[in-house]
Amino acid sequence: MIISQDTLDNYFVSNEFNITTPAIMELQKQVFRWVSDGTPGSIIYGRPRIGKTRAILYIASVLKAKYGRELPIYVLNATEHIAKDKFFYSELLKVVGHPEFDKGTVSMLKERLLNSLFTCACNTKYRKIILFIDEAYNFTEKDFKWLMDIYNNLNLKNIHLYVFLVGSEELIARKQALILAKQHQIVGRFMVEECHFHGIQSAKEMSICLANYDQPLEIVGEQISLAKEFFPDAFLDGKRLFSCADTLMDEYLKIMKEIGIPSASEIPMMYFVNTIKYCLNNYGITGKKLYFPTDEAWRNSIFNSGYVAAERLYFNVPIG
Repeated sequence: MIISQDTLDNYFVSNEFNITTPAIMELQKQVFRWVSDGTPGSIIYGRPRIGKTRAILYIASVLKAKYGRELPIYVLNATEHIAKDKFFYSELLKVVGHPEFDKGTVSMLKERLLNSLFTCACNTKYRKIILFIDEAYNFTEKDFKWLMDIYNNLNLKNIHLYVFLVGSEELIARKQALILAKQHQIVGRFMVEECHFHGIQSAKEMSICLANYDQPLEIVGEQISLAKEFFPDAFLDGKRLFSCADTLMDEYLKIMKEIGIPSASEIPMMYFVNTIKYCLNNYGITGKKLYFPTDEAWRNSIFNSGYVAAERLYFNVPIG
């Protein structure tokens, strides 16, 4: 079966596709520890495009698989907004799946949300609720105060809410601003612990990521190894993409030096995935039909992944 480029593109942007990177496994252990230790809130931060959103979706799925209905888990995607209590409660009601998320007064919405959260956790073994807030730097001081009120109301009913704030380095700046504003209750409740989530930092990590493409993945209902699909002869001869890690990392380091960004920079997962996708489509059996990716193929794939333009922008490096 030869996968079309459209099918591959759709698969890579879907929530079904997830590379279990070392950073994700490290974060998973941290989240499990926070829940076990009773840490009410923590910050998960990192630079843009490194895979934070996919990481929390993956970890949420692992938690659901482990605990099932005994541990309700929700993910809120916070957007830029004017802080209004009605909007706050309405957004959380959407997340918990309540059909009447925008009907009634503010007090009715709040009561509806509290009842929904209490109902989903009151008869569970742990009486806990986990809430991931993605792009949490969009939360204002007022949002955090309303969230703290929800936390306190649930706590009075012996329901424990765990809040994990996810976002860019702006989250750390938001924490510092709240400290300066003497909002210690908010910081103490939701921001005590921090976890720095990172992209690919070494050839070893890259090798673990590449191994995902060697192993069978469920794509359009079938178990397919992308390495076998696009480089069939090399795969039959025992070659695997994970063995390209040193070569690919060397090409990244060369390009970092050429464009003038720090050689210790982490590689964002978004552009790593784009690099692999470009290589498969353009140098595999549906493209130039290479036996196996060459140094030049990897280099061209990096340049066509969006990586160079994004890194120049992130590090404020001028062109030329």
